[in-house]
Amino acid sequence: MELTEELLSRYRTLKLHDANEAETRLKLIERAVFDVLGWTHDDVSVEERVSEDGSTTFADYVIRTAGTSLIIEAKKVGVSFSGLENKRRRRLSRSFVDGPIGDAIIQARDYCRKLGIPFAAVTNGSEWIVFPATRVDQVSFAQSSAIIFPSLESALGEDHEEFMQLLSRDAVVSGSLETELLGKNEDQFGDRRLGNLFTSRGAAPRTNALYPLIEDAVVSSFTDSIVDSSPDLLEKCYVNTPERRRFDRQIGMHLSKRQAIFRKKPVQALDKRDTPRVKEVIEESAAQVRPLAVLILGSVGAGKTTFLHRTRMITCPEMFEQSRSEAYPHWIYIDFRGFTPPQHPIDYIYEQLRDYMTADWYFSNFEQCIRPAYKDQIRAMREGPLKLIAEDEAKVNERIADFLFKASSTREYIDKLLSYTTTKVPVFVAIDNVDQFEDDGLQSEIFADAVALAHKNKLNLVLSMRDATYVKHRSSPTFDAFDFVPINVEAPAILAVLSKRFFLMEQLLSGRSGEFVAENGMNVQVENLAIFAEIIRSSVLGTKVGQVIDVLATSDVRLALRMTREFLESGYSNPGRAYFEHEKSGRYILPRHEALRSVMLGNEPVYSEQMSVLGNPFDARLGRTNCQLLRLFVLSALVTLSSSSDFQYVSGFAIRDWLSKLGFGDDTTLAVLTDLCRMRLVHTAAHGKADIAANYYPSRLGGYVIRLLIADLTFLEAVMMDTFVADAEVWDRLTQLSEEIDAERNIVNRLKLRHDRLDEFYAYVSSLYTPILDEALRRGLPKEWCGNPLRDVEKTFERDKAKAMASATRLYGKKSS
Repeated sequence: MELTEELLSRYRTLKLHDANEAETRLKLIERAVFDVLGWTHDDVSVEERVSEDGSTTFADYVIRTAGTSLIIEAKKVGVSFSGLENKRRRRLSRSFVDGPIGDAIIQARDYCRKLGIPFAAVTNGSEWIVFPATRVDQVSFAQSSAIIFPSLESALGEDHEEFMQLLSRDAVVSGSLETELLGKNEDQFGDRRLGNLFTSRGAAPRTNALYPLIEDAVVSSFTDSIVDSSPDLLEKCYVNTPERRRFDRQIGMHLSKRQAIFRKKPVQALDKRDTPRVKEVIEESAAQVRPLAVLILGSVGAGKTTFLHRTRMITCPEMFEQSRSEAYPHWIYIDFRGFTPPQHPIDYIYEQLRDYMTADWYFSNFEQCIRPAYKDQIRAMREGPLKLIAEDEAKVNERIADFLFKASSTREYIDKLLSYTTTKVPVFVAIDNVDQFEDDGLQSEIFADAVALAHKNKLNLVLSMRDATYVKHRSSPTFDAFDFVPINVEAPAILAVLSKRFFLMEQLLSGRSGEFVAENGMNVQVENLAIFAEIIRSSVLGTKVGQVIDVLATSDVRLALRMTREFLESGYSNPGRAYFEHEKSGRYILPRHEALRSVMLGNEPVYSEQMSVLGNPFDARLGRTNCQLLRLFVLSALVTLSSSSDFQYVSGFAIRDWLSKLGFGDDTTLAVLTDLCRMRLVHTAAHGKADIAANYYPSRLGGYVIRLLIADLTFLEAVMMDTFVADAEVWDRLTQLSEEIDAERNIVNRLKLRHDRLDEFYAYVSSLYTPILDEALRRGLPKEWCGNPLRDVEKTFERDKAKAMASATRLYGKKSS
């Protein structure tokens, strides 16, 4: 309030003395810009040179951040802005853009056009007129509208909130000018993505002529549902060696771990010292008064389901052996992948229990289980309603049978049998895959129903879930109902898993023969298809191909298996060459770029971030060109920070503050962090979802993207297809080069055109990165935030192009056609 009164008083004084423009700027406008609207001195340039066609003028104030820019053209306090009607908005028509107002507006507009700045404001210290100066959405200047604050009393008084929501620093970096003046907080329109052109032309699918011969073996070997196989096969494929890598020498990066969930160290499923403890926990349940509750926790694809089945079939098989003479312990596995809303979770649980009991000898046996479970009810019927026909035992039994038959369709029947059985032997109910559903409310309902059922019937409860799911729900009363024994399932070493699966594939193919057509048209007869398991294994394990799968999987076994299946189906494109080369030399190593392309594209003809396992660091997909490289900027800083041995995490608050200093709003920051986590390039330290309050660290995959992949020709050529190109001239050159590449049949010439297109793309994304970096340097951000990852790997980019061209020339030369 004191500031408002001071400025209003100063305005009246300046107007009374007919102050010049310099005094108006110093004593009034600058106070409004810095003290009222909250802009910093780092944001504002004064008297910036504007040169064009040999003439030089100076813009009064250029407010510029990495995220937006605005020119303020100042006039002295006495300049009349008469004609401003009491309207908040006015069309920038010829009748309005006239006189002193029009001169100021046109002057500011021209400055904006020469400097490439989208917005402008003109003010005489009292009136403020804010308008769009340059537009990319096909709307003309004359059809645009200005927002007007007709007096200082308006801006600082009755309309102060609106004034701040439009022009304050916090508002502008959050997109207020775009929203209010353009109607949308975006400046990228159309579908300028090269992949849209290629997809529409229907690129030919990539195929592996050999695949039909080995498909069944590949599917059987690389399925994540190996748990449905025999115990012997499960044990052969099980890997109990966790990933222990703490430093990756190739990218010079220390690998952080997520924060511990429990104060007390949980049982480690893959730790040889803890393995006997898992068996002890299960077997001791028989002697416990209070039912056992076990939490199986692990990341996505770490192998929680596999561990559950291994515990039942291999760790403790003797405990659950069936007997035909007495009660025995039970392990009832309930997989929520078969659950479909709107069915209620408790209905699904009882449905699965009924299916188990129907198939189980003990639960379906009248003498062993049903009669003793209903002993009290049967006695009451005999001594009560059936007393009158007690002499006719056949009729009594018939009535009891009718009663039990009707009861068998109810939940009470299941409860009765479970409650009775748990007085004799332990009964385990294992609930798995609850977190396949993203609905937190549904997850909570499932947990609550499972716990209530276990309490009621004294069941031993086993809950399997992701770490993040437990973190979301651990404060719920549901988890206070039991004293849980936590078991942590660490992700096994990916290459060890693949090694065992290749061995299984070789066994399945052993002795089988087949014929396929090689890429040169020759019919190839193979006496023993197992040779291809050996060829593929030697091409993957211990090679850069295996490294690609290992890094991209980010400890997700399920994903690694899927990528390997897809690679074998469509990425292994030269089986004939591989076969003959192996016959000749005894080995064949598949080119790394084929594996990377296959993994990135999956079953799509061209790369699409939505369909790929690997995200695009060159497009933040926020619809704004000045934000497009923010994924790369943030990820680069985190990877650089992780190069230090004492690095653990960086807080979301710190990331927000640095990006805010550059001129990016909280919503933008959170969107970028959310995407980086979704893309598995960054993780939250506490297992939760992305949030400003969370702590962050880069994944090994994130390190490979920054240190290696952004210079990789295959990676660049793929992500280029799904990167928005805002610059019209660059877009025209890229599309023209793409047309020439499609038309060219000479392999060497075609590769040169592809390199020219990559050069164009690399230069373009580098030009988008420069403004963000310049702002970081100008504002004194820490050195970790002032690196240029594209410049750091540029020599690698050039070297790999030269290497690829030399190889193509050597192999094809002038004979290419």
